[in-house]
Amino acid sequence: MSKQADIIDALVTSLDAVTWTATVDPVTVESKNFPTYDIEDLGDPVICITDGPVESERLSRSAHQRDYSVEIYLARHTPTEAACDEMLDLLEELLDKLEEHSWGAVSWPAGVTSPQSIVVEKNPDEALVDRNVWRAGIVVVYRVPRAH
Repeated sequence: MSKQADIIDALVTSLDAVTWTATVDPVTVESKNFPTYDIEDLGDPVICITDGPVESERLSRSAHQRDYSVEIYLARHTPTEAACDEMLDLLEELLDKLEEHSWGAVSWPAGVTSPQSIVVEKNPDEALVDRNVWRAGIVVVYRVPRAH
């Protein structure tokens, strides 16, 4: 299995074990290669994790670093203002968990530590206005050194 797939698996397992406090509703955490959801699928919050770009940079003649991007989609049907506010709170809680990178008993791939960077785009393409679906696209970059 690839290092990126290992990171995705560890992240899904880690986030699935979280007891979320921002919402009383169950949060679905899953990985999909081609994530698609109907509004009916988003009655409760969904966190979907998929692969993103990989960048490799040479550090020396015998070392590189790879930046593995993981894309996280956080979404929910939010027909009320209160539901939107709850999703903002859930986003903050998710960001806290990602930054802390403290997952207890979950085993992560060797050399993978807390994210190098996290970028969030909220409600791209005016999703909230169009269908009352609150969405955030999150790109998390994990930097992994490689000696060869």
